[in-house]
Amino acid sequence: MAVLAIFGLLVVLGVAGFFYFLIHQRKKHGQYFRQRNVTFIGANFADTFKFLMGKRTLMEIETKLYQQAKETGQPYVGFSDIANPFYFVTDLELMKNIYVKDSDHFVNRRTLTTSQSDILFKKMLISLEGEQWKGIRSKLSPTFSTGKIKRMFDIFEKSSQRMCDYVRKRVGAEGGDFDICEAYSKYAMDVIATCCFGVDSKSFDCEPGVLSEFEQMGNKIQFRVTVSLIFKFILVQLAPKLADFLGFKAVNTEPQDYFMKVIKGVMKHRRETGERHNDFLQLMMDAKEGLLKNEENSKETIEVMTGSKEDTPANSFASGEESSPSKFTMDDDDIVANAVLFLIGGFDTTQSLLIFAAYMLALEQDVQERLLKEVNASLDANGGKLTYDGKPCATIHLLCGTNGCAPKIKIPGTDTVIEKGILVGLPVLGIHRDERYYENPEKFDPERFTPEKKAERHAYAFGTFGFGPRNCIGMRFAKVEVMAAISLLVHSFKLEPGQYTEIPVKMGNNSTLKPANGMWLKITPRS
Repeated sequence: MAVLAIFGLLVVLGVAGFFYFLIHQRKKHGQYFRQRNVTFIGANFADTFKFLMGKRTLMEIETKLYQQAKETGQPYVGFSDIANPFYFVTDLELMKNIYVKDSDHFVNRRTLTTSQSDILFKKMLISLEGEQWKGIRSKLSPTFSTGKIKRMFDIFEKSSQRMCDYVRKRVGAEGGDFDICEAYSKYAMDVIATCCFGVDSKSFDCEPGVLSEFEQMGNKIQFRVTVSLIFKFILVQLAPKLADFLGFKAVNTEPQDYFMKVIKGVMKHRRETGERHNDFLQLMMDAKEGLLKNEENSKETIEVMTGSKEDTPANSFASGEESSPSKFTMDDDDIVANAVLFLIGGFDTTQSLLIFAAYMLALEQDVQERLLKEVNASLDANGGKLTYDGKPCATIHLLCGTNGCAPKIKIPGTDTVIEKGILVGLPVLGIHRDERYYENPEKFDPERFTPEKKAERHAYAFGTFGFGPRNCIGMRFAKVEVMAAISLLVHSFKLEPGQYTEIPVKMGNNSTLKPANGMWLKITPRS
């Protein structure tokens, strides 16, 4: 009994200490912003707790936070994310400065302390900082140029066709209700396996409900926001030595070892046989060997690095002696790490976009019919083959935050100075759903992205892939991957709401935007 009493007391003291810590942090960060005459909107502990309990989604939390900030009428406000004071920016002109004009002050993302054994995580592009990030980004950027993506297009088309064959097998000749999440999960995994790992995922070879080995490991390595993960994250940040002692890692060891073995095996085979493929893995191998060195400062590569065809101060980071990309070398672990990063960053996001694209097209039959006509016309004009084309922006607009650490810099037109190391957040999802920039923002309307409509709104109102040097390096890859899958799906099947379709859809409460109960649609093969 005495032992239980002591244990109970320790639990009570631990909970009390935790709540004291939360209150202390909120008070400290509130004082920090008030001393700088910046409106402080709190810490949102209640919603965070509800998220952990499965009662709130991250989308709901960010939307509420954006509305709170917007209602102040200020271009930026102060916020507490428990660990740090946080500038939350809602003004698009200020965002433009952060993304591009003052990008040299916002080079790094939030610093994440990781275990010493997290070799791959430490080498991923998102984990690198300063000159090391600039050097590796410059090495990798030529691999994502438009010309390089075009060479991989056959991979997208073949995986799309395999996906359609799988769906046809699952729904039968007469069609029926089907959870499209299943097919899109296999498609996204298959594209990444082929392009980035140089192997067949075998995802479409399995029976329904069965995952291939690659799929299983791919799912295990994904980041899922859970209570245990948040606890590990806090412990690693506050007590990294203790986290090392307890064996806490950012990336699960089993899939990390699996992918290390797979990729190094493929690279060894290609080097010994001289075999070459038009895929991302081959391009990273070429970058390591310096075969893309002459392309590192080309106009097309600079466009990938800056996210813009225009010359901006941001694109200068690739030039100059101090940050010359030729000074940085890649090893095989860098290749493995960034292939795995592609899986972590590109699987859930691509799947989510495809899922909601299918959902929107099922609800908006007129849009689906227009798309079908365009796809059929393109196929007819190109001998039944897909071509490198398409801009799937309308769904991305609805689905989409970015944050970075800043050296000391004064906000233009104010007396506010953002000090070195302070976080700055840019609420992409909130902007995308703001009626000031998008009339009826919840409506699926591809016409928003005609050249005329885009010219009517602020250039930085659509920020899914970011802007400036920290723009998403895989943007072109993702757009083509999505276009290929949507085009062949609509060409092959009619999508409609089915018996189990949720309208409106209920969102899951994970870190990625997924439906809570799958995405069931009535899918009928076209004759």
